[in-house]
Amino acid sequence: MELDSLYEERKTPAGFLVKVRLGKMTYVVFTSRGPEVPKGARNQSIVVPVPRIAFLGEDFDLSHFRLGELSFVNVKQGKLVIPYQHSSSGNEVRTIFLNSGSECDILPVIIYHYDRVESLLKAREEGVEMHHLVLDEEFPRQELVALKIRFPSLNMLIIKRKVAQKIGAVGEKPSPGKEELEKSLREESSIVDFNKVRATDLLEKGNLNMHSKNPVFLARIHLRKMELEKVKQLLLEFTLKSEEVAFIRTFLDVMIRNEDNKEELKGWAPKLKNLDEGFRLAGLILETREKEFEAELDKGFSKDIASMVYALLEKEQDRAESKEQEIVLWEWKLRAKRLFRKTA
Repeated sequence: MELDSLYEERKTPAGFLVKVRLGKMTYVVFTSRGPEVPKGARNQSIVVPVPRIAFLGEDFDLSHFRLGELSFVNVKQGKLVIPYQHSSSGNEVRTIFLNSGSECDILPVIIYHYDRVESLLKAREEGVEMHHLVLDEEFPRQELVALKIRFPSLNMLIIKRKVAQKIGAVGEKPSPGKEELEKSLREESSIVDFNKVRATDLLEKGNLNMHSKNPVFLARIHLRKMELEKVKQLLLEFTLKSEEVAFIRTFLDVMIRNEDNKEELKGWAPKLKNLDEGFRLAGLILETREKEFEAELDKGFSKDIASMVYALLEKEQDRAESKEQEIVLWEWKLRAKRLFRKTA
């Protein structure tokens, strides 16, 4: 069968259907009303090119993506959520937001990563298409201008380094030298390149303590060992950011899709889907997306999901910063408890 006649379909948690034409790498989003016309679409076209995002620089870590292959990412308020790590910000998961013009909650992307300009130029010469290029602020300005002249249609995004932000925040106090700050941040961060080192290898070598404060890394370890209860426990042991939840769901998504057709993963699929659903709902709670989460409460959860949600709500209620937020979380907790009892 020719590639041009092949499609990949994805049914999203919000009820959309995303259909990707693999030969041309375009997609269409189907809603309950029919095909979606994205905001800003030329000629009201329903067909959208799959966004291709390239990261340039050896300090980026994109090892959670299958580089150069079709991936799916979360969409927040119409923006693609692209998680990444950078050596200047330690183990922190950071995100880039790109406009999609869609109401869909999950959309396809293709991610590339190039250490040097030469590698990127070679890829372009070989026909690799790119729509967005992500660089950090220390990328040489002359090379940046040269790239812009050479590829005028390429949307370039410059991210700020944490080091630069820390130096600028010192104020009137005597500031340490930039090299000293960078050295201390590197010593504290312990970034791991998952393309070179397996998480389980680090665990076996006794280096887990180096990464014990990084929930994303711990999730990777627990999932490799199929310790799903420990993954669930991360919601209670850490104050997760929505970006970290998205990162963990990326790992789960790869395991659920099981593109390599691994036999050992097939039996785990129901539990992995259940865990992914729990983290999806956790994302709604952590972002206080009231309408969406209350709609989920109306639909109801399974016993396991209700228990997971209840525990997180109880934790978040204790952390509430205002009385209004505490009341909302308290009401959600009561409704989740009723679901738990109903399905028990």
